Amino acid sequence: MTMASKSRNITSVILRTLRCLFLLGLLFQSGFADPKLITREDLRHGIDVFTQNNVKSFGQLLFDIQRYQLIVGSRNYLFRLSLEGLKKLEEAYWPANAEGIHVCRLKGKSEEDCMNYIKVLVSHGSKIFACGTNAFLPECSWRLIDALNTVEWVPGEAKCPYSPYANSTALITSKGDYYIASTIDFSGRDPAIFKVMGKPPLLRTVQFDPKWLSDADFVASYEIDNFTYYFFREAAVEYMNCGKVIYSRVARICKNDQGAQFLLKDKFTTFLKARLNCSIPGNYPFYYNEIQSVHYIEREEIFYATFTTPVNSLYGTAICAYNMTAIKNSFNGEFKYQEKPNYAWERQTSAHRHFQCEVPKKTNEHILDSEKYQLMNEAVQPMTSYPILRLELERFSHIVVDTVQTKEHDSVHVMFVASVEGIIRKLVILPDTKETCLIEKIQVFPEGSTDAIKVMKLLKDTNSLYIGTEESVLRIPVQRCERKLSRSECLSSMDPYCGWDIYKLACVAAPHRNPSSAFWHQEKIACPKTDTPVDGGWSAWSGWQECSQIGHRAAGDRCLCQKRFCDSPAPANGGKECEGTSVHVTNCTRDGHWTEWSAWSSCSQTCGLSIKTRRRICGNPAPAFGGKVCIGPEKDEIFCTANPPCPAATVSPIDGHWSEWSTWEECSAPCGGGIQVRRRRCNSPPPQHGGKECIGCNQDYKFCSLQPCPEVKKSTPWTPYLKLNETKDGYFEQRLRFTCRANVPDESMLKIGHIKKEERFCHEGSRNCLDSAFLITDGSWSAWSPWSYCSASCGGGVQYRERFCDSPKPAGGGADCHGPARVDRPCNIESCHDFEGWGPWSEWSQCDENQEQQRKRKCTIPMTPSSYCMGPTKEIRMCIPSQLNSAANSDPRSKEDGIHAEHIVAGFVVGLIIGVFLSAIGFYVYMKRRGNPMHSRVATQLIPVKPNTYVDGNEWKNNYSNTLSQKIPLREAATIKRNGSIRTQLQSDNF
Repeated sequence: MTMASKSRNITSVILRTLRCLFLLGLLFQSGFADPKLITREDLRHGIDVFTQNNVKSFGQLLFDIQRYQLIVGSRNYLFRLSLEGLKKLEEAYWPANAEGIHVCRLKGKSEEDCMNYIKVLVSHGSKIFACGTNAFLPECSWRLIDALNTVEWVPGEAKCPYSPYANSTALITSKGDYYIASTIDFSGRDPAIFKVMGKPPLLRTVQFDPKWLSDADFVASYEIDNFTYYFFREAAVEYMNCGKVIYSRVARICKNDQGAQFLLKDKFTTFLKARLNCSIPGNYPFYYNEIQSVHYIEREEIFYATFTTPVNSLYGTAICAYNMTAIKNSFNGEFKYQEKPNYAWERQTSAHRHFQCEVPKKTNEHILDSEKYQLMNEAVQPMTSYPILRLELERFSHIVVDTVQTKEHDSVHVMFVASVEGIIRKLVILPDTKETCLIEKIQVFPEGSTDAIKVMKLLKDTNSLYIGTEESVLRIPVQRCERKLSRSECLSSMDPYCGWDIYKLACVAAPHRNPSSAFWHQEKIACPKTDTPVDGGWSAWSGWQECSQIGHRAAGDRCLCQKRFCDSPAPANGGKECEGTSVHVTNCTRDGHWTEWSAWSSCSQTCGLSIKTRRRICGNPAPAFGGKVCIGPEKDEIFCTANPPCPAATVSPIDGHWSEWSTWEECSAPCGGGIQVRRRRCNSPPPQHGGKECIGCNQDYKFCSLQPCPEVKKSTPWTPYLKLNETKDGYFEQRLRFTCRANVPDESMLKIGHIKKEERFCHEGSRNCLDSAFLITDGSWSAWSPWSYCSASCGGGVQYRERFCDSPKPAGGGADCHGPARVDRPCNIESCHDFEGWGPWSEWSQCDENQEQQRKRKCTIPMTPSSYCMGPTKEIRMCIPSQLNSAANSDPRSKEDGIHAEHIVAGFVVGLIIGVFLSAIGFYVYMKRRGNPMHSRVATQLIPVKPNTYVDGNEWKNNYSNTLSQKIPLREAATIKRNGSIRTQLQSDNF
């Protein structure tokens, strides 16, 4: 035998010995286990647990029985859970904002503290009111109880504590008034009771007055009849002269408190407080001074409270009970009063009417009493002279009490009391003797857990405890009757919830919550019998754990085992041992071994550097149940040395390809014809390594907006009258107006067209002027129009231009214009032979920015001789506004010119009418002149017009420009009166 094998055998023996000693220790422990202890392992299959990653501090629980749900407040979250199963129905994420966290950190708080801890969770109707610390800047909200993310935000000042560590209590009364008792400042130095919502006025306790509140830590609050009650602990102001000590208190305030007008403005006037006495009587009583938790049984008007000793003394805890009668007796008794700070406290008597919530108008005497008296002389005494329960080296943190109907009693009080270590004691108070008996001890957390209970509540509808901890929410049933396996064990346990069902032959809760059922047996409630034989019961199976195989062929191999222990309960007082095996074994370990190597593969390539491989598999046998895997590689590689070198690599050219066309761009014109463009790029892929460029154009065009533009017409205002020439009796004046009309998309593209003129004659030194209708005006030609298109494209054609006798038109018998109205000239006289070989001209393009149009043509004969395709390939012309929308390429030879017979007839008729009209006017003028011979050329009966308008010379020079639409201020001339003063009438014409 080698030294290595000897060493392995010695190690194996040592391990087996240690394992046996461990199992013996467990058996020894189970044999002496407390049968009343329920471990977390025992609770594993009977409780519901809710957790969520990164969510902690489940500190607020609220029952909604109508919707059978539980509202939970934690750090940064609100949850809706089902009452049974704790299934998540909804979550509402409510973190502090980044800016608030930054400010909180700047104020010296830790990152953990600068989050949003839910501290207030109360309901009113179909809504809940929730408040959070929000990084030491409280924030509140109203939310629908069945839709937590439907939010109405409310400022949190004076409604929620700033610190997550502050003790607080809040309630909403039946009339909707909100009360909170807590520290409501950043530093936590201002404990107060506030009424901040509901029916006005808003009230609070007096600030910084230790006779009202002195470093108070609030525990619970209740609405009872006409009062709200508050339980808290504080520094005892009546003991200050002898040192510092903490007392437990109960305070009450009338719900109809209206405050005062002056002395106690915005303060409560019905606030009173009394000490709660929980002590061991004697010549020198031992007091449990610090209240930790309270539970109120409304039907019986009894308060159960847990008290502890100070943290710097020996650990001790107690439970005391108080009825409402004792509390009322204290508040109806004498007051304790200190006249000056160094004086002794004395008892004093005063009327209590306004402290009893009576509504008569408060007098000054009442207000003075409210300011003077806050502390009652007599403490509230418990229902029993000794505490109901007291323990040493323990500290109770939470209490809830259930009333249970049993076979013999209508109401048995069952207390569930939690310690700071996470142990919940189930205690029953015997109805006759008031003795307290321990039924169970429930271990809420696994061994070694650092979790802590933050809140504990009882719900009668599900017969369950609901516990909020730092890490989770738990639901634990109030009974575990199924653990009692025999009739004697079931009945002797004295659990008020359990009895023996003679039909099921099992220990169960009362069927249908009816303990009067004839087939359900239960003995009269007493303390559990400790001498009754207790049969052993198996605990739940543990999880699978690794264990060793035993045998000469199992050296080093491992298996999986699970265990259970006979400790639920452990056999006691001669009870039977558990039947069955305590260990299950499976999945014994098997180490893996390699198969033989495969043949070598071919080389990875036929030239250059390459490799060949071979493989093996860890399957001879394969590892199983945690056995060791094979050691070594499963693949082996070597280089191929006989390959020739590979030829130099060549890079193939890559031709370019077009990308997809882009979308069409916006049309260049809104009407009258425009162009749209789309583009593509040679990048799919681009040409590489000498590849070809893409074939084709990178842009594509199409016509758009082909509908004709609407006709745009615009006229300038009339220009001022301008003096043209003077005569012996007066002078002539003329004014102009320009009218433009064209089919263009924008009126800014209009150009000056037709000119309209008006003339009048003014007498020298007179205010009256004659209209043009009474003036003899000779006609004058307008400017020549542009030359028209040629009537033929080659071989000789004709083009013409025209003018009109309208600048001005002849009037008052004036002479007509002399000269031709139209002039022709030959065009395109080159031979048509020069056009042979050309294709047709393209259409004229749109006007460009230079106001030019282009057209092109192509030679259709290849290898063109010199006698063909003569002339330019492109023509350019100026844009003609009047012809933009005409048929630019129509044949001008289709138009017919000349004077026809119908023209002559029409002219004769028009001339006859004009002659008769002019003769009548001449006769009329002649007769007027004969009536007044003072004027020889012009009659004095002038048409009345407004006074002569004129334009100041400087303004005319400064303002006159080619832009005839510019407005020039006009003035009217007035006559000079004999007194030398000048009367000037100014009136502006709006053109």
